[in-house]
Amino acid sequence: MNRSLFYPFPQDSAYGKVDSIFVINTQDTMQETNLRNSLKGSSFTIHIDPDSTAIYRIGYKQQLKESKAEYILTTTQTWRIPFEQVYYTLEFPKEFSLDSISYMPDSLREESDKYIFFWHKEHFMPDKNFEFSFKIRRKN
Repeated sequence: MNRSLFYPFPQDSAYGKVDSIFVINTQDTMQETNLRNSLKGSSFTIHIDPDSTAIYRIGYKQQLKESKAEYILTTTQTWRIPFEQVYYTLEFPKEFSLDSISYMPDSLREESDKYIFFWHKEHFMPDKNFEFSFKIRRKN
C-alpha cells in the first residue's frame, strides 16, 4: 500500500531556509519516495505492505534566526492513529546550553564536541511539538 505524507516545516520569522532534505526507507534504501519540496514542507510517498511495518529515516537542515528550534509533530493528530513506535535524536554542540525542551529525553550521550539526546516513544500521539530553546555559552 502506498501512502502520501506531508512533512511540515516551522514557518515563523525565527526560521530560515530548509535544505538537505532526505527520506529513506531503512529496509529498502533503493525505494523511490517521490520527494517533493515546497516552502511549507515536503511531500513524499511511503510503501507499507499489509500487516507489516515500515521504517523511514527523515531529516533536514533549517536555518535558525533565533535561539529556538521546533520540530512539528502535532500534524499526526489528523491521522487519528498514534505512532506505534518512534525514535528521535537531537545533536547539539557543547558550546550551546539548552534552556528548555518540550519533551524530556530518555537518555543522553556526551561526545568530545557535542551532546546527543535520544527519545523512544511507543503508541505516541503528540499533543505538542518538539521545541527547544538554547544559548551560546560565552567563552572565557
